[in-house]
Amino acid sequence: MCRWVAYAGPDIFLEDLIFHQDNSIIHQSLSAKHSEWVTNGDGFGVAWYGKRTSPGLFKDILPAWNDSNLRSIAAQIQSRLFFAHVRASTGTAVTRTNCHPFTYKNWTLMHNGKIGNWSECRKDIESLIDRGLYHHRQGTTDSEALFLIALSKGLAEDPRRAMESTFREVLSVMSYHDAEEPLRVSLAVTDGQEVWAFRLSSDGQSPSLFYGAPSTRGERTESGYIHTIASEPSDFHADHWQAVPEASGLHWRAGRVEAFSLHV
Repeated sequence: MCRWVAYAGPDIFLEDLIFHQDNSIIHQSLSAKHSEWVTNGDGFGVAWYGKRTSPGLFKDILPAWNDSNLRSIAAQIQSRLFFAHVRASTGTAVTRTNCHPFTYKNWTLMHNGKIGNWSECRKDIESLIDRGLYHHRQGTTDSEALFLIALSKGLAEDPRRAMESTFREVLSVMSYHDAEEPLRVSLAVTDGQEVWAFRLSSDGQSPSLFYGAPSTRGERTESGYIHTIASEPSDFHADHWQAVPEASGLHWRAGRVEAFSLHV
């Protein structure tokens, strides 16, 4: 499975998020601690928000730990909102278009998990994508399909409801095809201002998800300010990390996190 980290708070440099942490996502790409897949070397991607509405995006198929361009730009790019992802493919090709995050206008999504029996279910699941959005499909992953289905279901108007509707429809297709493999989701999505994260599965074994406030060498924030949501903690100070329960979601806004139960 993949690893990802989302940051939203005072401006920091990308390197402070993905390199300068005790258990940074670059370290996790070599040795993940909360995943059945220890190595995540099938590409990487970072998205960030600056002065424009749409995010910047840099993706490649090299392992994140072995890309000198990533290290170079990470020392220069400063932002208030980053999404970063390292990939372990669950069966689809290792191509740049299959690397996360995925973007559409001002929206960005990244995912850890899978749609069970993807090959058998793919055609029917892709049919859930609105005709007007389907031409934005660039890769072959189930994760990108989830993103485009959510956009089709009204992600821009109500992210929580759109994602719940997406999960229900995907589970229905999986049931129709008697899928033996589970749906597993640890997912983050943002409109460039707020962040929503979701953790659920059809077998009660969702990929891990945490939120907290590790040191980022940025501005000090007031007590209780949350700025990081991630697949696993990026440091080893358990006192400032909270695990997200199964079948739950988070809504981040202005340093505060609202937790909610998913109805799927």
